[in-house]
Amino acid sequence: MSVPRERFRDGLTWDDWLDRLGRDAPAWRRRFDETTLAELRAEYQSIPTPRYVACFFDPDSPAAQEAVPVVARACDQAAVAGGVDLRLFPIDAYPDFASRYPAEADRSLPVCVVFDRDWVQVGIWRMRPDVLRETDWIGDALRGLLDALRGLPNPPWQGRGRFGEHLWKQAEHGRGGD
Repeated sequence: MSVPRERFRDGLTWDDWLDRLGRDAPAWRRRFDETTLAELRAEYQSIPTPRYVACFFDPDSPAAQEAVPVVARACDQAAVAGGVDLRLFPIDAYPDFASRYPAEADRSLPVCVVFDRDWVQVGIWRMRPDVLRETDWIGDALRGLLDALRGLPNPPWQGRGRFGEHLWKQAEHGRGGD
């Protein structure tokens, strides 16, 4: 069972999330503002739309505090092209949804599920526990999320090196997370 279309709107927009954070919002906003898509900007603006992204995360997790603003910036830039709707689902407020898409071994890590206009799950992006130690983790995250938004079949991994060294993955087209 995935996220029902009618419940997707229950999630928080980026601005709603910042309002909810109150005095903790500036750190999240700063990460959002500092994130640039660089050479991926044009690719993000050419994804098939509309896309609906449900992002599950633990707000107290340092990994989420780093990665969720990056995801929000990427979705914001893709929305410029006319059709990426991001909703945030903190796992403490939405445990029923978050339990459907665990992030590897650590449930506090962010997971984004991508749906198309017909509400078919076309991609999933998961953060791995060791990712923040990498020098280009933002670039790897942005490339992995881009593939999930495009609904590309699983390569199965993005990046360099052997299978075990890759940091981001997405599910097979139309599979996973149910």
